[in-house]
Amino acid sequence: MKLSEKAQVTRDKILEAASDLFYLHGYNATGLEKVIQAASVTKGNFYYYFKSKEELAVHTLDHQFMNTTQQIEEMLSDKQRSPLQSLFAILEMMSAKQKAQKKESHISGCYFGNFTLELSAESKAVRNKVKSIFDQFLNNFETLLKAARDADEISKNIDPVVTSAIILSQMEGAILLDKADQESGNVDKSIKFIKQFLTA
Repeated sequence: MKLSEKAQVTRDKILEAASDLFYLHGYNATGLEKVIQAASVTKGNFYYYFKSKEELAVHTLDHQFMNTTQQIEEMLSDKQRSPLQSLFAILEMMSAKQKAQKKESHISGCYFGNFTLELSAESKAVRNKVKSIFDQFLNNFETLLKAARDADEISKNIDPVVTSAIILSQMEGAILLDKADQESGNVDKSIKFIKQFLTA
């Protein structure tokens, strides 16, 4: 369904309000009334765009991933960066988000990781969505590692598929620890370790 410009603005307001609240308080602790109030829309407006809170959650995941993808694509479009430098730039972007969260209020962690922890066992729709998002991260890492290997930036012995999974696991785990500590040091330590491993 193609929306009018006004309708798209209203839908985006709901997505932004929901994303902020889900990020800050979590999915289960955020009632729809809070979302509706924060977005300054009516209940009828809400149900015109989203059939349920679960459907809203899935669309916020898409919304957040679209924003992240735009940032990654901007980095990959910089032809002055080598494949390995592009990979490191993506990891540094993840670190910068942690630092920005800490500076603004508190570290909320990874939006996709938060939903994985809270809802993947309860909601098939959310589980499928976060899996597809993480699969795209893995694909980006794998593509860059293959290119870096072809460019002799990393050892030929490095398996891009296995290493992509290790990097994503390392980063998501570090982000979770930073959220627990409310400090951003674990992500930076992980990036340092990944850089040392890939350039050894």
